Amino acid sequence: MRNDGGRVLRWAGHPGTLLAIAVLAFNDQVGKRAWPGAVTGKVSDVAWMLVVPPLLALPAAVWGRLRGERAAQFGLAVTAVTFAVAKSSAAGAGWASRGWSALTGVPSRTVADRTDLLALPVLAVAWWLWRRSARPRPLRRALALVAVPLAVLATAATSAAVLPEPALWSEDGRPVLYHAHRWTTEDGGLTWRRDPGSGRATAPPAGAPSAAAAADGLCLPEEPQLCFRARGYGLPVEVSRDGRASWQPEYLPPGVTPLREGSTPVPPAGTAPPPVPRPCQLVLAALPGGGHTVIVRYPHEDLQVRTPDGRWTAVLAPPRPAEYQAEGDDAFLRLMAGALVSFVAGTAAVLTGLGARRLRAFGGSGPHGAPGASRPSRASGAPGASGASGASGASPVPPRLLRLLVLRTVLPFAWLATVALFLHGRGLAWMPWLVVALALPATAVPWRRPPFPRPGIGNTVALLAVGALVCVAAFVNVFVAPGPPIAWSTACWWALGHAVLGSVATALIGGLPRVPRSAYPPWQPPSVPGG
Repeated sequence: MRNDGGRVLRWAGHPGTLLAIAVLAFNDQVGKRAWPGAVTGKVSDVAWMLVVPPLLALPAAVWGRLRGERAAQFGLAVTAVTFAVAKSSAAGAGWASRGWSALTGVPSRTVADRTDLLALPVLAVAWWLWRRSARPRPLRRALALVAVPLAVLATAATSAAVLPEPALWSEDGRPVLYHAHRWTTEDGGLTWRRDPGSGRATAPPAGAPSAAAAADGLCLPEEPQLCFRARGYGLPVEVSRDGRASWQPEYLPPGVTPLREGSTPVPPAGTAPPPVPRPCQLVLAALPGGGHTVIVRYPHEDLQVRTPDGRWTAVLAPPRPAEYQAEGDDAFLRLMAGALVSFVAGTAAVLTGLGARRLRAFGGSGPHGAPGASRPSRASGAPGASGASGASGASPVPPRLLRLLVLRTVLPFAWLATVALFLHGRGLAWMPWLVVALALPATAVPWRRPPFPRPGIGNTVALLAVGALVCVAAFVNVFVAPGPPIAWSTACWWALGHAVLGSVATALIGGLPRVPRSAYPPWQPPSVPGG
């Protein structure tokens, strides 16, 4: 019997799946930016329905040992359930965003839209592609070895979140900026520090000055006749030196495209300014030594700060993009990522034991696990007869099988080491996901199973028990341990240590021979009395 990873690879290499991968990558990287709207969003959903099921079926067929159509049904079912949950409610979308961010290492955003559920029937097309992949086609399998990594990266990048726009307001006379976290300033907006307060507002409260108030103008407390206003993107900051009676242009940040003269009329004094589609935010910041600065935020631009001497300075809104990636370790994401790392540690221990058990089958053991033991032949019933898999002494391990076993065993350890080395680094959050993307198709290369004795249920239960113990111990002792949280890289190294200790135990369990069972005596017909 062959591993069904080969058919799943042909499914991933089908021309229909390859076309969906190309559409998904192009639409998410080019189409949504050039033509944003409902059409490009629905196109991504349709392509997602065709790309994701083969990716989920691949590990299910290789590691989960799902045979026949079960691997494809698993991929289709998981795709349908997760997509329906993420698109049905805001809560489901939030969980999907946080889980996907923890899994890929990059910030992602999933939007709940029930109209996207119209893409679910496309799963029938994915099932049809699976049915069309039954015939062996070496070319499709070769194409899949290249296409699967691209598909993994395309699905990881499809939900990448754009850094949200900062929100600037005044709270108790103090400027507050929310940009991934709450930030405050003590020097009038020139430098910002993280606000340690928990449970604080992440959006302007109802009583805070709104964009309309900023457009109407704010006056300095020490100079009530000196007022500033920002009416919208493309319009300069205006100043009034007569208490809002008249306004003159004061400052337009570099890089902001000015609106054409007369496109937005200046309202007369005492009347509300017209609404603008992209409003600005303007607050006043008190200085420790007296006086105030003016802080203005234009959409998609840096902060603009006016010092008391009249100079304008551009200040980068915190956090910087690299810091935003490094700050992704909030409590929930840390738990999600820790659960993933702990699961990989337990998987590493189980795969090590399975590899040792597979190699034991070539150590000269008979069908019952003991050297020289043999199973009675059904044809003759003689105790010394043996089948095709009888005792024949030690047999060499096929080199190809040995290489695949080593690859399967080393892969989770390499993943853990890569996460520990690179995931905490700025700009390298994609590295672990890239390693998984490149290694996933390699593990799906099927090999012919040699005849070897069926392991006992006790051996399998022992391997799974050790793997579960490693997973739970790594998660509890490293990621949710009481006290201050340890560094992410240190936690991953500790998880790797748990995996090594568990692998030693599973290797011993997998390498132990089964206790031989005594052969049944040959059947003898009952004697007839007096015969």
